[in-house]
Formats: sequence, structure tokens, C-alpha cells
Amino acid sequence: MNGATFDRTETRHSRWRDLPEQLDALWDACMQEQRGSDVARALTANFIGVARAEHAERLLDVTAQLQHRSPCRAFLLLLDDTQPHTMAELTATTRRHGPLRDIVLEQIVLRLRTEDLARMPGLLRPLTLDDLPSHLLWALPWPADERRFDTLAGLAEHAIVDSQLFEDPAQELRIVKERRDRGEQLSDLSWLRARPWRRALAEAFERFEWLPNADVQCRICHGRGASAMSLLLADWLHERLAAVTTLEAGGDEELTGPARVELQVGDVEVVVAHADDALITHVTTQSRCFLPFTHRALRGSDAELLVLAMDKH
Repeated sequence: MNGATFDRTETRHSRWRDLPEQLDALWDACMQEQRGSDVARALTANFIGVARAEHAERLLDVTAQLQHRSPCRAFLLLLDDTQPHTMAELTATTRRHGPLRDIVLEQIVLRLRTEDLARMPGLLRPLTLDDLPSHLLWALPWPADERRFDTLAGLAEHAIVDSQLFEDPAQELRIVKERRDRGEQLSDLSWLRARPWRRALAEAFERFEWLPNADVQCRICHGRGASAMSLLLADWLHERLAAVTTLEAGGDEELTGPARVELQVGDVEVVVAHADDALITHVTTQSRCFLPFTHRALRGSDAELLVLAMDKH
């Protein structure tokens, strides 16, 4: 049996004020491209992504995943302060399987200045699909003026940030945590990137008997661009083990995670090291040196991690 195929409409252009009519016309375009056969909307979510215009490819990678995993109406907001913009680009993707045709992505790209963010709730709220969950991806540094984030977060039940982009991770991670503690549904892609490290460390503790109240010292060596993920790991280890952690930055600037995590748990030493896209874990006790075991260092692209974050909410 042949699998589904995906067809994309030609890009349509619309003034912002004409978007409601143009979205209806997008449906008609899908009907025409299927020669009048029935087309159903199979959308399960609303998605709002915001990034700098020069990073548009990141949001497009996300919608390429969403049309397969979580069909949605997607609003991609690309910030470009060089000039005003009042036009949007609309496309739709249909999934074809035998005689069945489903719309699995309605994509609306808007280029706007940062100051135009305040206009977005009035523009987008009437266009979001009722009774479907809405998710926001803030693919930007944490804003100095948090009202810019709140303006868009008010359109969604769930927001996703990427602390890897934060300019002051220690301070800004505290802000994100305080928001979660207040009940905000707020996810962080860096936390999902840390899953292989958490899994490797958890498996290491299966090799020896844990003694309550054991003294735990930790050292995390990380790339210069990976302090946020390392801070999240340090907080996790402190919550789970009351570990006292030292962070050391340096080495490979391209490395997006820790290079090495060392734990001293009483007389037991645990070392997890990154090498060739794998995590190699060594556990040594006073009486035994265990064979090392490995995990993949990264599970999924950023787009796949975002879909996972959406699925969990």
C-alpha cells in the first residue's frame, strides 16, 4: 500500500486586513487543485512562532514537521525592523491518501517590526481556530520588556522558549521558573535537549546502591554556548541529590550541551562524557569498575523536540 503524499498550494499574498477572506480563498484553492473533490480540514492545533527574519528557516522546519505530526494553522511572525510590512504570505498543504484529501497545514507568514507585536492579538485572535489548543514558540532571546512575550503568550495556552538563545541564562532561567511556579504552561527546548544526559545519569545510579544523605559533588564542563542546558542539569541534580555543582565553560564553542559531567557520590565516581554524538558513561566504585555504556547525545532535531513539547500539553 502506498503511503500518503503531500501537495502544497502556490503562495498567495494578502494585506493583513484581508486575511479572513484570503484564508477562505486558500480552502477554495485546495478544492480546485483537487479538481473539485472533497477536501477536509484535519487541523488539530493553532501554532504561533516568532523569530528574527534571518532565522525564518527555523520556523519553516517546524511547520514541515507539524504537517506530519500535528496538523495546524500556523502563524509565522518574522521580525524585521528595517521597513514596515503589511503583506502576508499564505500557503496550504494537503495530505492525499487514495481518494482522501485532508488539509494538514495552513501557513500564514507575516513580516513585522518589533513594535508591531502589540498589534498581533487583534489581528490573530479572530483567525485562530476555535476549540483547538494553541501553542507559541518564542524563538528569540528572553525580552528585556517581558510585555512583548506576554502579548503573544496571551494568545496561547502553552508557550515554548529556547533558553539556548538567552543572553543571561542564570537570571532568565529563574524568571522562567518563577512563571512556571505561578502556573504558566511554559516549556523550554533546552530541558528536552538534556533528556539523554538525565537518562545516562539515572542509569548510572542503577549500578550501585544509593545511600541517603550521601555527599554529592558535581562538575559540569560545557561549551561556551551551552550554559543554559548545563544550569538546568545542575538544578535537576540539586533537586534530586542535593548535589553541589561547579560549572566550567570552555572548549568547543559549537557544542550545544555539556562536554562532560563528573559526579562524586561518596566513594563512587560517575563520569558522562560527550564523544562523537554519543554519551559514554563510566561508573567506578571502590570494589568495581563497570563496563561503560552509551546513549545517543541528541534525540531529534529542534523541530522534533518542539513537536514533543506540544504533544506533552
